[in-house]
Amino acid sequence: MKLSAVLTATLFAVSAIPAFAKDSENYPVINPNNSATFRIYAPEADEVILKGSFIKGKSFGPFSREGKIEMKKDGDYWTCTTDALTSDLYSYWYEIDEEKTNDPNNPDTVRDIDNILNYFIIGGGNGDYYKERNVAHGDVRKVWYPSALPGMTKRRMTVYLPAQYKTNSTKRFPVLYLLHGSGGDENAWEECGRAVQILDNMIAEGKCEPMIVVMPNGNVELAAAPGEDPENPDVKPKANNMTSMMGNIESVFVDEVVSYVDKNYRTISDKEHRAIAGLSLGGLHTLFISLNNPQTFDYVGLFSAQTTNALNDNRIGTIRSLGDAWKQFKEELPIVGNSKLDRTISKYSSGNLSVYEDLDNKLKKQFSPAPKLYYIAFGSDDFVKKLNDDYMKKLDAAGYPYVYHPSDGGHTWQNWRRYLLDFLPRLFR
Repeated sequence: MKLSAVLTATLFAVSAIPAFAKDSENYPVINPNNSATFRIYAPEADEVILKGSFIKGKSFGPFSREGKIEMKKDGDYWTCTTDALTSDLYSYWYEIDEEKTNDPNNPDTVRDIDNILNYFIIGGGNGDYYKERNVAHGDVRKVWYPSALPGMTKRRMTVYLPAQYKTNSTKRFPVLYLLHGSGGDENAWEECGRAVQILDNMIAEGKCEPMIVVMPNGNVELAAAPGEDPENPDVKPKANNMTSMMGNIESVFVDEVVSYVDKNYRTISDKEHRAIAGLSLGGLHTLFISLNNPQTFDYVGLFSAQTTNALNDNRIGTIRSLGDAWKQFKEELPIVGNSKLDRTISKYSSGNLSVYEDLDNKLKKQFSPAPKLYYIAFGSDDFVKKLNDDYMKKLDAAGYPYVYHPSDGGHTWQNWRRYLLDFLPRLFR
């Protein structure tokens, strides 16, 4: 999906780089062996570097350093050709004399948190599911719904309705709730995750059941994607959503999101026809939404999940005590109210932390009986690997069944799209 010019101009500054589209042909060019040739016009540049998701970099903990290719100058142009690439969607950008810029020869862009990236697709495999093909297309709606979260009256979600929803006006459908990661919003799975194309193509091939897919906004501080909330139009996205790990989203999810969807769409509103899955922060939300609502979801997917918000029961008690003490202090000394310190303490102590407590007993209820599918996937280089390894040991010790889908790679959209491709055919069969 292309970003509107208005949103792009509102959210991001465009670097004034001496790079111009001088070619009649769009780049990159995908060669017969699935390598990609890049070419950019930058006659005044001293150095041009190509960076992208197809170039292996270095990872250390939750951080990563992108790999790079130093391009070669050929007259007024800079060029390079990659090795043969596997079928996938790849994002990339240029650095011209250390200034980041997009590719003027490629109109395909996507926003990932606060970055605008070009992308291209290599076909012949998974990449074919990320393309818009000549199949029946579902309907995508941006929906506002009422919310009681602090400081809000409404929030926005993206709803995918399969093509059959329109052609068969009496049919009811199962529902997948698909949650994004930290820094994301209700557009993330549609844009970076290519969820709409994946669903259209897999449903058309009969590889997954026609289903409604709800992609809500899990950022507790924003009602909608940056630039798309009329009441808060100037906010910029940020990767760190610590306040979304305090239980607020999880505690209202069923009452606000699930109830709204069941009332407004032709759903099959029972446990056997509901699934929930999420990546990273959305995996944390998925784990604890399903854990606290054991009769609501029969299919659970954890994609590179944060399996803990880093608060054990003792820490939760400490934060709760701090909030109570601060509230009493404000009553005795009102002048400290609405200060920066007050807002910070209130932000982190006003959550519904009880959703993270009593894990063992809640798991016992959730697996009595077990969900039809409890799915865990993460990469061998993912910084959440140890968290997930430890969580699987807990499930193993209790004898709780789950499906483990290992992969290589790290904390990336390439992996999360692949997990979705593997997860969807397992639902509602």
